[in-house]
Amino acid sequence: MARQTRSTRTHALAKLHTDIRSCTRCPLHRTRTQAVPGAGPADARVMFVGEAPGRREDIAGEPFVGVAGRFLDTLLDSVGLARDRVYITNVVKSRPFVGPPPGRNRAPVAGEVAACGSWLDEQITIIQPEIIVAMGRVALEYFLPGERISRVHGRPRQHEGRTVLPLFHPAAASHRQALRDTLRADFQVLGTLLRAGRKEGRPRPKKVTG
Repeated sequence: MARQTRSTRTHALAKLHTDIRSCTRCPLHRTRTQAVPGAGPADARVMFVGEAPGRREDIAGEPFVGVAGRFLDTLLDSVGLARDRVYITNVVKSRPFVGPPPGRNRAPVAGEVAACGSWLDEQITIIQPEIIVAMGRVALEYFLPGERISRVHGRPRQHEGRTVLPLFHPAAASHRQALRDTLRADFQVLGTLLRAGRKEGRPRPKKVTG
């Protein structure tokens, strides 16, 4: 039964990824190389959510493959997590940029977040993560509106029956040593949450249908 459930989730997630790649809900589809749905197993305990793909992600079709991605890999390793055991995505699935192509990465605006929001909601419904790590301002605002990342980073919150851990975005820490140190410290909170979940044998949230 467990294998069947995992297989069903994997199939549903693959179909969702296909749908996201052909999405035309907002103008970003006109300027992207390709959409970046996300990557990771359909039964991941932890889902990492950033804000939007950058130029490297737009080319590769995979999330967090640049400098920020390498730093994220280091952070994952610090708490005993492998990238292929977590699910990584963004609130917005196509790259926002300013200036003539290839342009400079920018944060997504409200209309782009609204257009992509249901895709993220469907990913959460399929995967049913135990913990959602909201990386950066845009992801934090999606899950915990009105909160400020500078105030709540590293402090777990409850949102719709699951744990949300706000963290600074790895890209913001790429050239700021103080933020790198903060992220390393905050990541240990994730390690503590995972160990507590294993010790308690906490059941995964049930999928709600209908």
